[in-house]
Amino acid sequence: MSSENIALFVWPVVNDTLSIVAIVLAVVIFIFGIFSGARANKVRMIFAVCLSTVIGWFSMPLAVKLVSALHILDTKTGIVILITVMMAFVAALATTIYEIITVTLSDIGMASKKVI
Repeated sequence: MSSENIALFVWPVVNDTLSIVAIVLAVVIFIFGIFSGARANKVRMIFAVCLSTVIGWFSMPLAVKLVSALHILDTKTGIVILITVMMAFVAALATTIYEIITVTLSDIGMASKKVI
């Protein structure tokens, strides 16, 4: 499998304080999640995140070709837009997969039953 150089990774300059706040907020959300049921659903969450990451990873080359054909990658802003859209795509996909696993499958009776 060969790789091709498709885009130079560029990101706008962000104040270090904003980056630190974002990382602290992420850690707080993870800690809050641990105490609000994330431990009980960790396998489902890990599966949803891994599956959405793999889908995003395999769909990224097609997205790059599409935005290249539209000449969006000709600017640094276009690269940022592509990466941001793909991050939102993977996040929405992970949320949807988790929703399907936890809610929809149990509503239609296909979720695994825990033995007490």
